[in-house]
Amino acid sequence: MYKLIVTFLLSFNFLIAQNIQSIFLDSANKIPLLTFDKPTDIQELLNQEVVKGQMFNFGKFVLCDISSSEHGLWTEVDGGKVWTLAIEAKNAKGISLYYDDFWIPSSGELYIYNPMQTQKIGPFTSKHNHSSGLFATEVIHGEILVLEYFQPEYENNDLKLSINRFAYAYRDISGGQLNGYNSSDECQVNANCSEGNTWENQKMSTCRIQIGSGWNVGLCSGALINNTLNNCTPYVISADHCFSGGDISANGLNQSIFYFNYRSVACNNSVPNNTYSVTGCTKKANSGGEGNVGDPDFFLVELNSYPDFNPFFSGWNRSNIPATSGVSIHHPSGDIMKISTYTNTLSSASGLGFGNDNTTHWRVFWSETPNGHGVTEGGSSGSPIFNQNGLLTGVLTGGSSFCTATNQSDIYGKIWHAWDQVGNSNNQQLKPWLDPANTNAVTLNGIYCNQSATVTAAFTSSETNVCLNSYVTFSSISSGEVIDYSWEFPGGTPSFATGLGPHNITYNSPGIYDVSLSVTGTENSDQYSINDHIKVAANLVELDFLPDCYGQETSWELQNANGQVVYSVANGYYPGGNTAQDMEPNPENIIENWCLMDGCYKFVVEDEYGDGLYGSQHTCEFDGDFTIYDNDDNILVELNEPNSDFGDDISLNFCVESGLSTSNHSTNTTQFDLFPNPTYAAFVLESKINGQIKIYNTILQVVHSSVKNDFKHSIDIQDLDDGIYLIEFNNSIKKLLKQ
Repeated sequence: MYKLIVTFLLSFNFLIAQNIQSIFLDSANKIPLLTFDKPTDIQELLNQEVVKGQMFNFGKFVLCDISSSEHGLWTEVDGGKVWTLAIEAKNAKGISLYYDDFWIPSSGELYIYNPMQTQKIGPFTSKHNHSSGLFATEVIHGEILVLEYFQPEYENNDLKLSINRFAYAYRDISGGQLNGYNSSDECQVNANCSEGNTWENQKMSTCRIQIGSGWNVGLCSGALINNTLNNCTPYVISADHCFSGGDISANGLNQSIFYFNYRSVACNNSVPNNTYSVTGCTKKANSGGEGNVGDPDFFLVELNSYPDFNPFFSGWNRSNIPATSGVSIHHPSGDIMKISTYTNTLSSASGLGFGNDNTTHWRVFWSETPNGHGVTEGGSSGSPIFNQNGLLTGVLTGGSSFCTATNQSDIYGKIWHAWDQVGNSNNQQLKPWLDPANTNAVTLNGIYCNQSATVTAAFTSSETNVCLNSYVTFSSISSGEVIDYSWEFPGGTPSFATGLGPHNITYNSPGIYDVSLSVTGTENSDQYSINDHIKVAANLVELDFLPDCYGQETSWELQNANGQVVYSVANGYYPGGNTAQDMEPNPENIIENWCLMDGCYKFVVEDEYGDGLYGSQHTCEFDGDFTIYDNDDNILVELNEPNSDFGDDISLNFCVESGLSTSNHSTNTTQFDLFPNPTYAAFVLESKINGQIKIYNTILQVVHSSVKNDFKHSIDIQDLDDGIYLIEFNNSIKKLLKQ
């Protein structure tokens, strides 16, 4: 192979580059030019289909043997000397250089640019040297690039560059060229349109990733992600399938390029500026299954160097509670940063291919917004999906949404599953890296790491939904030089604390409670509060579930009054197959314990085969059933064996209450009636006297107030959530159920 490469290089003609704007030289005629022909198989590569769920290939590696010792020209200038070399790849849309030896002396500066310097990267300095000697530099758009290196006269060491291959870009990924954005489809929405106004932090976290795989060079997306030490370790999360399921070599990782802030400066298609890149990383953990069924498709790396700007490290939510709205920020087809919006609650889904494991991914349907209808494309793989609170909950595996099919869905591998459910070793889980402090935090806020004396208050909690008499651990993730911490935990014990923490706070009364942290530094003070952050439930509810012999077919969800999934079990969770050969001959009762807030719930059971729990119609000897009990062992809902044949699904409703306190309210003898009760939209309060009416929710907050001035007073409550309410009239109280 070596002889072939040398022979190929010696066939080049050394030309003089024309029309080049040099940085340090007064004459472009001093810059030599190496020319490479267009690879013969480019048209074949262009004809290959771009497949979502795979890396977006845009380039092909071309072998070469270029070095600073054998090629280029040294020129003496005032204060030092300059080395220059121009490289031409005929008809290329861009060129990216890959170095098998990259070493810059301590005072040297390397720049790379296109002939007219409309695109310039650098300076590359000694801080970019890596112990491996490997490096890569980002794509210079067009068919010619120029390398120009300045070495001061007092520097005794010479530049050492060896380029053994370059990426020949046969697809246009320029994004910022004024002649158009032809790499992504027209429906995509630029991240700096109005849809992205409240997502600036997340945009400062998202990156485009250039990866070499075999002879191909492609693009994916990813994001910087925070950890519980709040120490700004530059972890980037992306998709496993972008890195060939972990088969990528250490050399390949050291030459991966991460582009940050690659976006239009406005909503219109304008030239990106202030783009930053980092080359090289090391693998920390990955799922290994490339997003197939049962695999959450994650790949976590640590960058070789800290980004040269003030990036945002995204926070995360590792719970299995689906987000109700949010966005994904990504680089479809390698284009400038785009944003896709969803306004419907996510649902659980399986990975790519066939199987019944519907626990590993979030399914999302995209919404139309004022500036388009964002979807995903090849190159979007690995991009983060954020929930309504701006927290990262998954990374993109693939899907079927397109600009021509905006009603189709995409799937994102869950942080919940990637956390600790893939394998038992550190290189198979996110938990050891994102929670090195072992806080067991379920959520973590994102941070900027400017290392400033200016303080910014922030905290994380181990739980947000707890049972009565349980404790929550609170930890500060404030930034800056904090000298004083002041915590407030209304409803908790203790209700006040000082110091960094962590603090364990016990909640002995049901309700919804705020949390606040104030920090003081040498330059400023700051406060961070989250309203309704801790939800304390007093209802310990038990599900007694007996599947039939074909338990693999069965799944269920418990939904609250807002339709959010509180607890769930996916297909394949219970033992038993879907044929007589792999059925479970003696299934056992399975007990699930739920901790629920006061309110109304829907229990939905689905059967994949469509015969409910009616196993006896086949080769099973009995049918399944289930019962849900409250704190006092009262039956809330049940399904007996005679009713087990419910077909595809069955939905049952129930309500729970913890015995609301009315101690602050007197109960005189004022008489009034409420009807209908329960109600779904409105009710009538009937009384012979007039007076003040107040409606309280389960934590005794007033949600309605009016004055009764007729015999039958009608009140519309269709805008209130389903649940139990206290109706107070002239200091007398009755309960009303809305469902």
